[in-house]
Amino acid sequence: MKKLLLVSLALVASLNLAQAQDQIYWTEVALEVTPGKAPLVYKLVDDFYSSFEFPEGSSLTLNAIQNKSEWTNATHFLNFAGSADALAQLRDLRSGDEYDTYVNNLQGLAKIVAMKQGQSLVRIPGENGTYSEQMWSFFVENPGVFAEAFVELNKGFSNGNYISLGMYTGGERNETHYIYTTHSDAKNQFTFFPDNEKEQKAFAKFQSSVSPISQFKGSIISTVLGTWN
Repeated sequence: MKKLLLVSLALVASLNLAQAQDQIYWTEVALEVTPGKAPLVYKLVDDFYSSFEFPEGSSLTLNAIQNKSEWTNATHFLNFAGSADALAQLRDLRSGDEYDTYVNNLQGLAKIVAMKQGQSLVRIPGENGTYSEQMWSFFVENPGVFAEAFVELNKGFSNGNYISLGMYTGGERNETHYIYTTHSDAKNQFTFFPDNEKEQKAFAKFQSSVSPISQFKGSIISTVLGTWN
């Protein structure tokens, strides 16, 4: 596994698509919010995370899930993202009496149903769409082949938006890797998939390459309700 991961990272570097220092680390807290309590959750998050200055290079988003696979009961999630150093500093700030009070109040409005963490491996530059985010999860047996197929896919298929390949490093449910992208509007979300012969061929090649060494586990589409940084 380690050898295959190193092969993937070497491939990324050779194509100048990403640098190790540019990779994003993240932690996600999935919430099942009591119906009708979402505005109170937003206010609670805003009150606490607006009370201090975020470490440079870190951010938090509160997302509402639009579409999801059956395996999760989550309706919302908190996503902490940034460099490893910045996230470590942010974690230190999430402590003390005020944080304990925040957590207790949050648990009165929502149930924590999952916690995950991960990091990006390959980042393809593009527009950061603000309408919605989408993530596809996979169980991958050969990370090197999967990463190479992902890079090749993005040579022949692009909607102009940011897209990345990453791996889960904790809390996963029979998943090892994910593909993440953003959408700029509803039309972009609905028409993300290939719409011409070149893109269809690129997507078909990707599927033929990854199908023998991976299993698709599901996807989630979410809307960002708020961002703190």
